[in-house]
Amino acid sequence: MATPVVFTNAKIFLGGVELTGQFNQTGLTYEAESLDATVFGAATRAKRGGLRVSTASGQGFYSAAANDVDPTLFDGVGVDDAVLSIFPDTITEGSTSTGAGYAFKVTQSRFNLGDAVGAILPFTFEAQGRGI
Repeated sequence: MATPVVFTNAKIFLGGVELTGQFNQTGLTYEAESLDATVFGAATRAKRGGLRVSTASGQGFYSAAANDVDPTLFDGVGVDDAVLSIFPDTITEGSTSTGAGYAFKVTQSRFNLGDAVGAILPFTFEAQGRGI
């Protein structure tokens, strides 16, 4: 049985702005559409792989001290071709680490901010991959 990975840190950059300190959850989904290719006379459905789709998401807590976070995420909704980078291991400038990371152009599709009075102000974020 494989040993599970404990995810304790990530580096997150959107359009050159580091957002690491505000996020507490991130995820990346990479999938292909499943297209119906069933023909007459078939006894079962036939499927073929279609176009690939990538989605990045995350959540965290708004910080008034991090003045670039809210404008970057809020103003970025609907903007095409921002580069999103997610590295699941700690990286530093000039690092030659071979740790896995993901970077791709995205269209940011969602930014939600808010909760009940007295709660730490949370946000959620979602972006769709722009393809090649």
